[in-house]
Amino acid sequence: MKKRQSAALAASLLGLSLLLSGCVQQIREREAQDLSDLAIEAPVEAPAQDGVAGREEWVTLYFLSEDGDRLVPVTRRVTVEGGVSRARAALDALLSGPQDGETGAYWTTLSGARSERLLEVSMGVATVDLPAHARTLPQETLYAVRQAIANTLTEFSEISYVNVLVGGREEGLDLSATLPVGTLTHVDDLDAGARYARLYDQRQSGGGITVMTTLYFPARDAPLLLPEVRNVTYAQVSPIEYLYTLLGEMGKGAGLSLCAQDVPAPLDYIEEMPEIVRTQDGYLAIELQLNREIEAAVEAAGLTLEVYMAMLTDTLMGFVPGVEGLKVTIDGEHAMAVVREADGGGAELAMRGDFAACAGAPATLYVAQGEGLGRVQRILPQGSAHDARERLVMLMQEADTLPAGLTGADVLAVYVGNETIAVNLSENARARLAALTPERERVAVYAMVNTLTEDTNAQAVAFFFEGEQVAALTGELEMRGVFLRNPGMVVD
Repeated sequence: MKKRQSAALAASLLGLSLLLSGCVQQIREREAQDLSDLAIEAPVEAPAQDGVAGREEWVTLYFLSEDGDRLVPVTRRVTVEGGVSRARAALDALLSGPQDGETGAYWTTLSGARSERLLEVSMGVATVDLPAHARTLPQETLYAVRQAIANTLTEFSEISYVNVLVGGREEGLDLSATLPVGTLTHVDDLDAGARYARLYDQRQSGGGITVMTTLYFPARDAPLLLPEVRNVTYAQVSPIEYLYTLLGEMGKGAGLSLCAQDVPAPLDYIEEMPEIVRTQDGYLAIELQLNREIEAAVEAAGLTLEVYMAMLTDTLMGFVPGVEGLKVTIDGEHAMAVVREADGGGAELAMRGDFAACAGAPATLYVAQGEGLGRVQRILPQGSAHDARERLVMLMQEADTLPAGLTGADVLAVYVGNETIAVNLSENARARLAALTPERERVAVYAMVNTLTEDTNAQAVAFFFEGEQVAALTGELEMRGVFLRNPGMVVD
């Protein structure tokens, strides 16, 4: 802890030095000195606007051999632009193909346009959405590309599983779109061609299959979705079998504590048996006809129809091969028209791209727990879970951690550097922090420090108020300079 009486520490260190030199009889403790008049400067300036420093990182990219049969690992130093995750930087580098002097085939098919949901990472699961024209690749090559992406992303500790979609849907292993690839993980066998052949033979041999599958469930305290990976057994190799089995799996509920536990089971509200149909517009779609009771059940569970539709769409389109959307009706009325009523209705077909705003991810906050800190997880939109400002504003909503009366307007700017995070707070924030007891001040300050430095390279935070550092708030802590992350305050 940073104390204003820190001169006592200097005296103790002097005594230790004398002790080690053998001059025990000559130790004479010096009186503590007030350091408030000394110049203590932060290693960073007060930020005027939000920002994140870029950095360079070594990553391992898995390209394909020239014949497309093998994965070829290449180590490269890539630039991680400010605000971009290292996983996204690695994926962009991978899709851009090998550089001069690197082994591997160039993937012109994958360069160019990027999907709105190109990469999402949550709960250890990454979902990649390749452009639709990746379907022009031969099936064997597309499988190898998907495994190359999975191997590249699972090099990062925060990712264990990878789903690779094409144009917002599961493409399958075969041209007839009957064999799902499912959720991938890291493999040591880099012979992608042989691996493809084995999977193809196994899944064409008749009988059922067991495939890692990602299901999506509504979060417990937010209108957002979280992914959950399961090993699911399908009795037959058939898209309609996948559909029925997945609807049943969703009905079992989520196994994650962060997810809502009373989600209505889709099969309980079916009016007609689900089908895979060809629409009048020529789309291959999953057709679900639900009865009117689903609306009351969704409301009773504390959910919205939009997040329920997102659950159905992301789960089913992420596994059932070849389908281009969901045609969901409620008592004969198109569900998407109900969901989009506020903006004038929408298309009848629900597609994955309609629900980008529903993708969620957990953020770790440090909240007051007695005189220490406890860890809690809160769900934010997927793109905001690692945003320093968003986490700090969410921390303000936690009871008894920061002073009451603070809002996002009190966060003037946050700049995340590679070593130090600079936070510029308002005069209102300074006054409210200064009104705390010394014990609560210490908890509040380190709650901010630990929350801001979670999952970042930076391990220090410098606080500014209206662009200036202040010597003290309550008088207990020296507020100038920086505060280091303090795991010792965590009591759980």
